[in-house]
Amino acid sequence: MASIRKFMSLFPDEQSCRDYLFTIRWPRGFICTKCGDMRYCLIKTRNVYECANCKTQTSITSNTLMHRTKLPLRYWMVALYWVASGHRCSARKLAQTLCIQQRTAERLLRKIRLAMHKSEITPMLDFWNREKRSAQQPIVRRAMLMMYKKARSFIRKYYGKRVSNWNRLYYYYEFRFRNNNSHHFIEALSRLILASCTTIYTLNEYGMLRERKNTAAAS
Repeated sequence: MASIRKFMSLFPDEQSCRDYLFTIRWPRGFICTKCGDMRYCLIKTRNVYECANCKTQTSITSNTLMHRTKLPLRYWMVALYWVASGHRCSARKLAQTLCIQQRTAERLLRKIRLAMHKSEITPMLDFWNREKRSAQQPIVRRAMLMMYKKARSFIRKYYGKRVSNWNRLYYYYEFRFRNNNSHHFIEALSRLILASCTTIYTLNEYGMLRERKNTAAAS
């Protein structure tokens, strides 16, 4: 696992972050979320991609956990790496590393933990919910209870005993995500980035492909 400094050296500027996010969001190339066209032009002054067909504009962070962010993308990449790598990441330590206010670091981490929840939003995995545990079959209920105990130990170890119920819920999200992605760092990083994204290769893409096939057959 690369160190934080080594990871930061991979993204020396904002453009390197955008290039990486582009490959994560559109691994098979840009696709318009409105019409499905794959042609585009980059408006460099605003860092948005404009569809050549319908002129719909999309930014690299739209509908992701970084939607409308004011923070540099490098800050997000460091925070995402830190959390996805499985190491303890406190708001205070993150604020010191990035030279930002602790409140800003807290909001950033809260968004990341919420993305952890959205990336694996399966009711049965909500092991911290007593009612959902009770509604399961005995073997599943025992497994969920065991996970709940491990999560409580995780929270006490990394965040102490005095944790508010609000923060505790986010820490449950964090534990579940780390537990399910501990051996797949790159995949975990991608899932966090795209957790809230609803615009990746929608049915528009397949509609465009069918249209192209029909056009090719007609000619």
